[in-house]
Amino acid sequence: MNIEEYWGLKEKPFLNTPDTKYLFESEDFMEAQGRILYNLEEVKGGITMIIGEIGCGKTLLVHNLLEKLDRDRFLTVSLINPRLSPSQLLNSVATGFGLTEVPRYRNKILAALHDLLLEKNEKEITPVLLIDEAQAISTRLLEEIRLLLNFEDTRKKLLQIVLLGQPELKKRIKDLEQLNQRINVRYHLKGLNEEETREYIGHRLKIAQSRKPIFTRAAVPMLFRCSRGIPRLINTIATNALYAGCMMKKETVDEVIIEEVFQDMGG
Repeated sequence: MNIEEYWGLKEKPFLNTPDTKYLFESEDFMEAQGRILYNLEEVKGGITMIIGEIGCGKTLLVHNLLEKLDRDRFLTVSLINPRLSPSQLLNSVATGFGLTEVPRYRNKILAALHDLLLEKNEKEITPVLLIDEAQAISTRLLEEIRLLLNFEDTRKKLLQIVLLGQPELKKRIKDLEQLNQRINVRYHLKGLNEEETREYIGHRLKIAQSRKPIFTRAAVPMLFRCSRGIPRLINTIATNALYAGCMMKKETVDEVIIEEVFQDMGG
């Protein structure tokens, strides 16, 4: 018998994958998404920066945005691995936005990209560059991103950029004054509080079609303390707790199992 059969679930509810079906709309998550959409749809002001600890849901935010943005109004390029050279960045952006023949030399790539972005904007299509794990971007690449914001008309930037990264990104950009001044919208994505953690667990179990209570009321505060409300840690601890409870033939997962699992994980 596998874990799903033992607990009466249709599927595994706590996988650490960016499956928007399991999206839990916490107040903080929706605020971050709302600020991004406000800058993209209303202000069109250049760079949006979302900061968050590891595992707080930044990648899921990217995937949800890609689903949410109207494809008739927005053209998106998403970079998950930003460890690129400036020339690789320009090539990725140019091809991603539909340039079929990328010139060899940088100045010609920039000219062609400018014309392409201008053409899209004239058709009322907003090009959006989403960069996840942006704390890994080199200083040279951050400078190249700043220069891309020089593409503009009299009303707006021709390219909208969303940077999502860990807290060190904020420190790095603060040291680059010219880029720092171009950040139009900023937000720090935090973990869940205890009540949200309870709702998050219930939400994911419901999506997995749970037919009975699995976690005891005392298990949730313990899970919150061990995970600090960080969704990725909640998922990891909960997954291991379900396995442990199954192996011990328990009817529910209690706080003792949660604590033992957390200690086994090195907590």
